[in-house]
Amino acid sequence: MRPDRPILLLAGPEDEGLRLDRFIRERSRVLSRIRARDLLAAGGVTLNGKRVKIASRPIRAGDRVEIFPLAEERRSGAPEGMLPFRVVHEDPAVIVVDKAPGILVQPTSQGDRGTLLDLLARHLKKRNPDKSPYLGLLHRIDRETSGLLLFSRRGSANRILAEQFRTHTIAREYLALVRGTPAAATGTISDRLSRSAAGLRRGASDAAGGGKAAVTHYATIERFARAALLSLTLETGRTHQIRIHLSHRGHPVVGDKVYGSTHRFPRDPLLDGFPRQALHASRLGFTHPLTGAWLHFHAPLPEDFDRLLRALRQESGGVESTPGSGDD
Repeated sequence: MRPDRPILLLAGPEDEGLRLDRFIRERSRVLSRIRARDLLAAGGVTLNGKRVKIASRPIRAGDRVEIFPLAEERRSGAPEGMLPFRVVHEDPAVIVVDKAPGILVQPTSQGDRGTLLDLLARHLKKRNPDKSPYLGLLHRIDRETSGLLLFSRRGSANRILAEQFRTHTIAREYLALVRGTPAAATGTISDRLSRSAAGLRRGASDAAGGGKAAVTHYATIERFARAALLSLTLETGRTHQIRIHLSHRGHPVVGDKVYGSTHRFPRDPLLDGFPRQALHASRLGFTHPLTGAWLHFHAPLPEDFDRLLRALRQESGGVESTPGSGDD
């Protein structure tokens, strides 16, 4: 049986010394010992707030064990027929990859298997089985967002690259398909971002006080009947910045089930049927931490996003493009 909600178990004196898998079986009353081991292996169990995978771990009185459901929609996996990632550049200091939609970047309380960090570690481990690879996570994109990500491969490189992110000298461009068409072909959104009281959803405000400063520049690349393709560059890197900024201005990203849910648009089979947010990290540039050379990379749109654009172009019988906003 799979839990459909988190289960909290508190160990008493009578549980002292029990194996963790046996403790879960006996105290949960719904999970078998085999299922307990599966959840442990998948990273779905925490002991006193820390993820644990050792089934034989002895329980102590007062221990707090939480078991999290491994819901299908939260599992990390690329769409059928698509590789989870593609290495764009690799050297002793850095690795740049093109992530497929559906792949979580880092582990969550629900597990770490199939995440990009896990897959990359395995990729590097094959090169040198006797050494655990160093992987520095410098930035993230959402599970449903595709595109370029930069990782460091040594601590000294991580510090230099982290400083580039802090000072906003990293160049990043995203492509987003949004509902409607912005009135101005180009513009800057500087709404401040804040977290909700529940901490689950973030919001935007025009007010100068409160929240964190966030700046997004956009340029319209193509206009369709009921949507537009935008190029976006960031001055700041706040969580969900692009999605919130666009939604707050009335043009949510197509397929955004969180920040697009508050808007009402006419029914559209093409746009309504897209199963994820149409957002892609298309370009990435940075100064190499060892050589000092400027490196710049481009990732083409994944097949599902590109197929949607082709269908929109065919439906519209041609598109209106903004001059000078395409490729370099």
